[in-house]
Amino acid sequence: MTKTLKLQEDKNDLYVKANNWMVSNFTNAKSVIQFSDKEEGIVTGKYLLRSTYEFTTGITATDRDIYAIIKIQLKDNATKITIEPENFNALTSASIRAEYQFGEKEVKDQINNLITSFEDFMMNDTSGNW
Repeated sequence: MTKTLKLQEDKNDLYVKANNWMVSNFTNAKSVIQFSDKEEGIVTGKYLLRSTYEFTTGITATDRDIYAIIKIQLKDNATKITIEPENFNALTSASIRAEYQFGEKEVKDQINNLITSFEDFMMNDTSGNW
């Protein structure tokens, strides 16, 4: 999913805000900024969408982390965020307890929430005004 925002700020200010947004949202140690280039106006990170379990036959469960790649591109007066989830096997079987289920709907909802959070932060952040 991708969202482009038109803003009245230069690339450097947007770059700082984008980094601050990532830091404030990457609260799990498994979520990391993987690449950042101020000159090119790019910030890319690997975001943990969900830690869950993948169930196999019987009562065996394997830890399963589901990630998305977040790429933020910046230029004067505009920014674009793209969030792409990794491929994963949906965990939505009726035999799986509700708190462990994680499927396409949950991924889309979580990505939409991240994009909304980014948009709100970029349009309203005043951390530089102290």
